[in-house]
This record gives sequence, structure tokens and C-alpha cells, in this order.
Amino acid sequence: MWKVWKLKGKDWAVLNLPLLLVALICIALVVVIQSFRLPGVERQVVVGCVLVGQKEDRGWNENHSIGIMNACRAHNCAFVLREQVAESKDAVSTAVKELVKEGANVIFLTSFGYGAYMDEIAREYSKVAFFGISGNGDANNSITYFTRLYQARYLTGIVAGDASKTGVLGYVASMPNPETLRDINAFTMGMRFVNPKARLIVRFTGSWNNEAEERKSVVLLDEKGADVITFHEDTDFAVQEAEKRGLMSVGYDVVYKKYSERFLTAAINNWKVLYNKMLGDYLSGRINFSNRYWVGFEAEAVALYPLSPLVSEKAVFLVSLEKKRIMNERSVFSGVIYDNQGTLRCEEDEWISDDELFNGLDWLVEGVEIYE
Repeated sequence: MWKVWKLKGKDWAVLNLPLLLVALICIALVVVIQSFRLPGVERQVVVGCVLVGQKEDRGWNENHSIGIMNACRAHNCAFVLREQVAESKDAVSTAVKELVKEGANVIFLTSFGYGAYMDEIAREYSKVAFFGISGNGDANNSITYFTRLYQARYLTGIVAGDASKTGVLGYVASMPNPETLRDINAFTMGMRFVNPKARLIVRFTGSWNNEAEERKSVVLLDEKGADVITFHEDTDFAVQEAEKRGLMSVGYDVVYKKYSERFLTAAINNWKVLYNKMLGDYLSGRINFSNRYWVGFEAEAVALYPLSPLVSEKAVFLVSLEKKRIMNERSVFSGVIYDNQGTLRCEEDEWISDDELFNGLDWLVEGVEIYE
């Protein structure tokens, strides 16, 4: 027997109840069968990584590749890599194109110079998620990230400033971009927190990896009276040269080698924490492409390498005190700050914004001298 329902002026014919139940059971069976598909049917997420240097450089590039591979294992993702990719638009574009052909859904651009091209490339590959350690992240599918390493740099500055006997410290750096300048400034502020008259001499090499120039820089800074050396390069050639010359030193990013007690400490990045967080957020749909990832001590993304026995009790106490303050206030660049040209950059009860620190910092604090 037929029964007719009226719905918005249309006639809908419905079979009797037994036939309807049969139809519903059939639909339910189809749904159940579909839910038991083999895992291999699901497309695996492929994560791409672009490195400026070699994957196994015992420094910056190795630390990033290990961090990303660790996150891939944790989240059951495939990993594909392009290494020794120059910081030019053509080189980055070619590397990305190759990774996308290999199925990359997510691509990490792990060197500062890549940021200038990230948004343009991301718009070309709108179905791929791009993460870059610099740039603006203005494309709908791109986002920037970094650790707040400057927090740890500030504390290493306290250690180094206290240990220096000459009051002159040396810093070997690649180039004057916001990434290096904020670390130089934070180190100097820590150094002068404990020794207000200390001077930091910075020599830029113009490259992320140039062993000859980095070793030469240490020699020249030694001649200028620097008795503590630190660096911002992909590998630790500066520390190796400092050890050779009997100078004290402070490390950066990661420590793979065992040094003498003259190696005072290091500002350490824990990229594993950040990559695991970012990839997990992407896979779960929690990622927000309008906000960058920038985390520090509070997320255990940065740390201090164990202090040398040569570090004084005074420095140990001040490091502990200042770390607690940073953890509470999350601020290093606050209060009265002058640049090395005498211009007031930050006033009492003010702080320098994250936007300026991340992308806009183009000045050096009081106490910094550029090697001429």
C-alpha cells in the first residue's frame, strides 16, 4: 500500500515500513564495509625539507633534519629532502618543485634566505603547506616559525661577560639580518648586565658556512683582545679555533663535540619539540596560518648547555635568577635600551614587539662594535 507525504509542495512516495528498513540496513552495511578499509588506502602525508647545507654537517642543517625526521616518525609521515640549496629564488623554486613531484604535502624551508621567496612559491602550490624560519607568511598556506633562542643567548651573555678578564668579547656572525642581530643584541645585553663596560666585537663573514673565514675571524678578534668567542654560523669552526688558541668560548644551536672546560656553555635549540608540535597541528587541523610559531623556555624549545666548572657561582646565580624572570615575563628586550649609535630604542615600561624582533630588527645595541 502506498502512502504519500507532502513536503514543500512536492509529492514524495515512500514504500511501506519493511522495505524502508531493508534499505536502511543496506546503507548501514555499505558504511561499515567502507570503515574497514585497509590502512594503506589512506594517502600518507609526505614531508619535504629544504636545507642550505649538508644534512650531516654536525651543526644547523643536521639539527633541523633530525628534528623533522623525528617528527615524521612520531606522526607516521614520509620524509623527502633537498640539501645544499642556495638562498636564491631559482634554487628554492627548483627544490620545491622536485619535492612536490615526490608527493610533498608539507614543506619546511629551514634557512633565513628562503623566507624572501616563501609566499610567492606557496601561492603557486596552494595545496601544499609551507613553513619557513623567516619571511612574512602572508600566503594562505604559509607560516613562519622559530625558537626564541635569544632568551638563551641572553643567559650565555651573562656567563661570558662574567668570565671575560679583558672585558672584550668576540662574535663571529654570518650576515646582519634580524635573526643574527637579535641574538647578537641579546648576548650583549646579558654580557653588559654583569659587566656594564664590556665590549662585543662582531665580525661578519658573509656566509653561513666558510671555515677559512670563520677561523680567520677568531684570529682577528683574538688580536683585538677578545678572550671569549661565540658565533652564529652553521658549524662550530669558531669554537674549534678558539680551543686551538686557548680562548674561552660559547656555543650555538647544537653541541656535538666534547670540548675543554674553556667551553663555557651554549645556547641550544631543541628543534624536535617545535617540529613535532607543528606537524601534529597540521595533521590534526589545529594549525592557524595567521599566527607564527615562536616558542622558547616555556615550551622547552631552547635551553642552556651544561655550564663549565669554570663558570663562577655568581654567574650561576644570575643565570638562574634571570631565567626565572624571562619565564615569568617572556621578555629580554624590555626597559631602557639604547643602540650603539646612542639612539633610544626602548623606554622604561616598554618592550620591543615580536614583529620588529622577528622581521624588522636592523640595529645593534650599545656595546656592540663591528670589526673594521
